[in-house]
Amino acid sequence: MGFQGPIEDRLAIHELVMSYGDAVSRKDADAWGATWAENATWRIPTFPGLEHTQGRELIVRHWWAAMEGYKQIVFTATLGALSVDGDHATGRTYTLEFGTDLEDQQSTVAGCYDDEFIKHDGRWFFQTRTYTPLHMS
Repeated sequence: MGFQGPIEDRLAIHELVMSYGDAVSRKDADAWGATWAENATWRIPTFPGLEHTQGRELIVRHWWAAMEGYKQIVFTATLGALSVDGDHATGRTYTLEFGTDLEDQQSTVAGCYDDEFIKHDGRWFFQTRTYTPLHMS
């Protein structure tokens, strides 16, 4: 897939991915929720209860329930591929999370999102994110 499409759209999507990670690391539900389209879909097939979540409000509610279990989390992301076609785009995002839960247990999780993006009123949002864990320790 590589990187295809107008540079201004690719930059905006890159900033969307970075904003998502920043919001996770700050545990900011409002900022995190603002990255999702209103009718978005979040899929984490390997995580009970998050196999298929539809709609921004429910997505944020489920995410916040998961975040309450962490004292601290650092989430970084890197775009591996991105293809923009008009107001739609597809991409692949690699992630790395370092977390400390409420019992001071530390974890590291690396994964990959298969992403679909949508541009609405001149702004890019996540339309669909499907997560696959690649490594956990």
